[in-house]
Amino acid sequence: MAKVYRVDDAEELNLTPILNIVLVLIPLMLLSVVFLKIAIIDVTMPQRSAGAANQDGEPPKRLQLFISRQGFTVLDGMMAMPPVAGCPESGVTVCVSNPDAQIEVDRHDWVALYNLLIDLKNNPSWTTHETIEIVADPGIPYGMIVKAMDVSRYQLVDRADVDSGAQKGARLADKAALNDAAVVQTDVAREDGTIARAGLTMFPLVVLGLPMSQ
Repeated sequence: MAKVYRVDDAEELNLTPILNIVLVLIPLMLLSVVFLKIAIIDVTMPQRSAGAANQDGEPPKRLQLFISRQGFTVLDGMMAMPPVAGCPESGVTVCVSNPDAQIEVDRHDWVALYNLLIDLKNNPSWTTHETIEIVADPGIPYGMIVKAMDVSRYQLVDRADVDSGAQKGARLADKAALNDAAVVQTDVAREDGTIARAGLTMFPLVVLGLPMSQ
């Protein structure tokens, strides 16, 4: 006689423990998400032509900044500006100030570069000029180019001078003064006729050139 086996009804799967684990993991996953902040850099690609001549028939003004491991070379038109104080006469315009620094951006003298540009901006023949062309050696990090754009974009003064109503940028004493400097504020007329405060620019229009060959 054949035996008859009784099969018990399968119990319903209990999903409660699994759901509890999921509810605990969701907040942890959200906390571990890295949110990216995307910054937009306003630059202009180099044009085939340097531009039209002015009314006097002279070529347009060009301000060029070349970045290398030796420092900065600034061209006022087609001529390289002479080296600043403390740099070799036959070298770049602004030589490195800290050659032993491990990080490339810390090797360069950003204060001297800013002071050179603000002196140029305060020159009556360059007051209305707003464009700077930046070209870097192939081995220069992109952070150096962004730093150069930041240094040349706005006119700065010591933070204490902002409240006194500074009308234009001034030379800065050292690296600490550059890091703590404030942008000169000026009145700007809006389209609706109202007046707003905005940062006073130095050379805000940046043209990125092709890397220099080594």
